[in-house]
Amino acid sequence: MTDVVVFHHAQGLTDGVRRFADQLRNAGHRVTVPDLYDGKTFGILEDGIGYAEEVGFDTIIERGRAAAESLPHEIVYLGFSLGVLPAQALAQTRPGAKGAVLLHACVPVSEFGGSWPDEAPVGVHGMDADPFFIEEDLGAARELVSKAHGAGLSAVFLYPGDKHLFTDSSLPSYDEAAATLLTQRVLSFLGSVGRVAPNPAGGDERALLGQYLDFQRATVLAKTEGLSREQMSRRHAPSALTLGGLLYHLAVVEEVWMEVRFLGLPMREPWAGVDFESDPEWEFRTSAELEPEELRQRYREACERSRQAAAQASGLDQESAADGPRFTLGWVLLHLLEETARHAGHADLLREAIDGTTGE
Repeated sequence: MTDVVVFHHAQGLTDGVRRFADQLRNAGHRVTVPDLYDGKTFGILEDGIGYAEEVGFDTIIERGRAAAESLPHEIVYLGFSLGVLPAQALAQTRPGAKGAVLLHACVPVSEFGGSWPDEAPVGVHGMDADPFFIEEDLGAARELVSKAHGAGLSAVFLYPGDKHLFTDSSLPSYDEAAATLLTQRVLSFLGSVGRVAPNPAGGDERALLGQYLDFQRATVLAKTEGLSREQMSRRHAPSALTLGGLLYHLAVVEEVWMEVRFLGLPMREPWAGVDFESDPEWEFRTSAELEPEELRQRYREACERSRQAAAQASGLDQESAADGPRFTLGWVLLHLLEETARHAGHADLLREAIDGTTGE
């Protein structure tokens, strides 16, 4: 879960902006949507721009700062067009920013002090023939992305078309195909920045193994955020791997190694009756029948049960309870880390092939 603040565009806090925020909430993120216009909305973009000019852009930015005062410092700032002003200003000047998402606009880095936080990735999105974006802001966006490192997540995304506020479903400029792609990229971005990075000084060997394993688990989940059932089951030749199959497979791996082999418990459904020797691709084949959130939730539950099994152990030297070759908790945690990290790399390539989303 990631904390996000969403700043609306020049036409005000429209139903389309609210619906976009609800999509982020439905994906599990905590979202705040301030009203910078005191309840006013405008049916025409030019009227909304006129009102913003009357109020003053500095005032709009200050209203954004005031709205963020009570929010956590470790937050992602998201702005629609005019809302990019407070979003970018806060990301650059308020300590602790986890990242920024700038929709339809971008201003030069020098506007708010000339530097960008080293660890804050930024995604900038706009249409490739939108005169507002291409003529005025694209250069600033590319400059900003060149200064924002952020674990490879920073990028400029261009969508075909000449519409400005194409993500607002309540406006005539709405473009469903482009908005759907943008939303799934934003959800992947939020999933990635929401991971808790391992702290090398954050505990003993057992704690560190858990931290690094959880980071890889979160990476795999982030690679599936925002995708449809069709996208989750899509293959990319010559590989037969799919994101849905990887997620289902990793759920099996978690439970087989930690519950069945380490604790000696019986196999859980739905794989209790599966003959994996005669059907080794079972989880990859059947995952296509499940909805994305079912797959994600099944994996989350499997990971949580693994954490509980590890927490109950007396130490890294405790041996497995099931019949067969014995191994220690330390060995199985390293094995899960190896397996999860390997498939996180696969997931990275699969996600890029689906919608161009890259990054750790």
